[in-house]
Amino acid sequence: MHHTLITTTLALLATAAGTQEMPAPQFKPGDHWNYRETDLLTKNETGHLGETVTAVEGDTYWIDARRQARTWWRGDASKALHVEQFAHAEGAPGERGKSLTSNDGGCAYPWPLKPGQKFNCSETVLFPNGWKVRYDLKYEVEAAEPLDLPAGRFDTLRLVAKGWANNLTTNSNSRHERVIWLAPAAKREVKHEIRTFLPSGRPFRVEGRELVQVKLAD
Repeated sequence: MHHTLITTTLALLATAAGTQEMPAPQFKPGDHWNYRETDLLTKNETGHLGETVTAVEGDTYWIDARRQARTWWRGDASKALHVEQFAHAEGAPGERGKSLTSNDGGCAYPWPLKPGQKFNCSETVLFPNGWKVRYDLKYEVEAAEPLDLPAGRFDTLRLVAKGWANNLTTNSNSRHERVIWLAPAAKREVKHEIRTFLPSGRPFRVEGRELVQVKLAD
């Protein structure tokens, strides 16, 4: 009886410990996620985003992304990071047109992640409007916690990032914050809240996103 109790307890502890760390996810063709996007100030829904992995080729994955317009993402499979976004173009190789946005991957997560982990990073992002923005951030994996979402209940790691967004195009600095929930069972983030503040303190970007559906390939 005692042996059974000890074995069961150890199994439960091992299961609990398994939720405390997230290794780098391995995307597969057919993995699919749907997100709902909201304005964090008004709480109004601003749109939906659907992403489907269409191919994994060595260290590169491709995602078919659909919001109001269809686009493509090229990602770094070893970092599980979207790197460059392309317009959809019928008849073009891979149906991929001009590059819309890109980042240098400087804030790719240092997998595996676990509570208490801290890291600093800088990344430069080129936006569709031509802006070039450098983010200097301090990250902390603050907690492992369950999270209820429209897509279901997930064991997550909550990451908080604070720092600055330096717009190299307009020569302006803004305070920047991110809260991101990552779930091993979904292979990626299931919720995020992103806030950028103008020098006056007024919010400039207040983007919320949460998972409403996930379907992973077998």
